[in-house]
Amino acid sequence: MVTPNNSSTETATASVSTPERVIPDNLHDALGLFVIEKKNVKNSKKSMDGHQEIIRFIDWYGRDRKVNDLSPSLVEEYAREFSQRGAEAQKRLTPVKEFLVFLKKQDWTEVNLSVHLRASRARRTGTGKQGIAANGQASGPRLSEEGYQRLVEELEKYKVEKVRADQEVKEAMAGKDFRENAPLDAAKERQGFVVAKIRELESEVASAQILSGEAEANSGKRAVVGSSITIKDVASGRVINYTLVDKREADVASGKISTVSPVGQALLDKAVGDTVEITVPKGTLSYLIEKIGA
Repeated sequence: MVTPNNSSTETATASVSTPERVIPDNLHDALGLFVIEKKNVKNSKKSMDGHQEIIRFIDWYGRDRKVNDLSPSLVEEYAREFSQRGAEAQKRLTPVKEFLVFLKKQDWTEVNLSVHLRASRARRTGTGKQGIAANGQASGPRLSEEGYQRLVEELEKYKVEKVRADQEVKEAMAGKDFRENAPLDAAKERQGFVVAKIRELESEVASAQILSGEAEANSGKRAVVGSSITIKDVASGRVINYTLVDKREADVASGKISTVSPVGQALLDKAVGDTVEITVPKGTLSYLIEKIGA
């Protein structure tokens, strides 16, 4: 009886290994792979619909940041900011959700981040008017000198970026087969986003109001953009200091909160001695305004 020689089979089995998971260097690279998959699946120009919103999300997050650094809290933060863009916010977030589902499907993220991308309903300010400043004027961003300068610098950055985007389109057009040229599609989407961003920033620079003494004039009276406010948590007695700013200057770590944030909206146009209530997922928070300064 001949004993079968299994050595070759064992060797072959031993040489088979599970492929190592390869994660794209950044979200921009991941988008290129997403575009290719959508074109392969749908084979339609409609598969490119909404990619400008994905590019907007990637620019907000950072084109060069790692994919696996993306977290639920960052996605929720983006959703909150995006909610300020009007009633169509949830619909416009759909392509971004699809992209986040794709990241999980490829096992590039630990969890499905799309479930954290929910646009919240726009809240109303203390004046009862959506998008209206405390002085009743509907206008562009109201910024400090530093904030205005940063806005101008951001505009200049995107103008430089447009030169780069134009070059990327030119290089991608060198591809012979335009029908299956995913790099060209991505480059054109990027170029379109940059152009739209430049127009948006030019409009904001042109309409921006530089704060010059309004907070000082209202010191001790009512909270306006630029006011420094001291509040006390009614339940715990904890004292917190905030400065009300335009959303472009918001920095929670530095105590600067946007007037479109839940807390900022509640405090805007309030006076010393007022108690404000803010609804949060865990319940309702009550704060007493103790001081308003410049």
